[in-house]
Amino acid sequence: MRILVTGAGGFLGQHLLPRLWEKHTVHALYHNPPVTESKSQFSLADVRDFAAMQSIFRSFKPELVLHLAGITAVSHALALTEKDVHDINVKASGSLAALCAEHGAKMIYASTDLVYNGSAGGNLREDAPLNPLSLYASTKLEGEAAVQAACDDYLILRIALMYGFSKGKLKAFFQEAYNKIKNGEEVVLFRDQYRSSLLVNDGARMLTELTGLMENGRNIPHKFLNFGSGERTSRAELFLKFVRRAGLDEAAVVLKSFRELPNLPQVEDVSLDISRLLSCGVAPLSVDESIDVVVRELEKGF
Repeated sequence: MRILVTGAGGFLGQHLLPRLWEKHTVHALYHNPPVTESKSQFSLADVRDFAAMQSIFRSFKPELVLHLAGITAVSHALALTEKDVHDINVKASGSLAALCAEHGAKMIYASTDLVYNGSAGGNLREDAPLNPLSLYASTKLEGEAAVQAACDDYLILRIALMYGFSKGKLKAFFQEAYNKIKNGEEVVLFRDQYRSSLLVNDGARMLTELTGLMENGRNIPHKFLNFGSGERTSRAELFLKFVRRAGLDEAAVVLKSFRELPNLPQVEDVSLDISRLLSCGVAPLSVDESIDVVVRELEKGF
């Protein structure tokens, strides 16, 4: 299958590409260069440039677009203007969806678990109440609406917090916390903010499996899928599992309540029910299995 991937240099994208090119013809668009041996066609591209996107669609003729590009962290969103974030997360998503409709391509759009109401209790299904509390989350939800308005053949993934080691310059919280401990610094983590965090390596595998289902013509009877581990853990609980398993200094981990930082979005619990995902035949590793993978990577020098 001919697959166009946006955001190929991001945290998920850099783990996804090596899996995709084993079976597919891939054109990867990036803002941050992917750090990987290339079996794909790469292009430095701005997804806001409609003419450039139109040219790529005409020349590459994708059958599936994996739209991973976007402002993917609250801190990044706050560093840009609101218009910048809206143009990337909303306007560009709608434009890409319109090109998918025009060219007969399917689309998978990467959204976030943070669109949900984090004060309504956890284990959230796809029809749970929505209440995004940050510019990042609200524009990802608007991006969902833009995709739905522009094309019919789409799948929206509400992706949980991803963790693991990066292959490039981008560092997720897990790697930043590990680096601090190795440098003798304290790591402050929230003990009472819950997600269904997903190992990025495993997320790449799962997304590859969903891609395979779409290639084989199997009907995925849903337009929205929660995409996470299905287990309810705090960042502190998750990282402490890793610290203990890796034999690191547990005393360096300082636990706090997210309520001690009232300027941060007060999202308590967006843990996910992944029954729909499991019904598609796609299952994540357990958190304990995932931590074992991370430790093995650490031992190899990742």
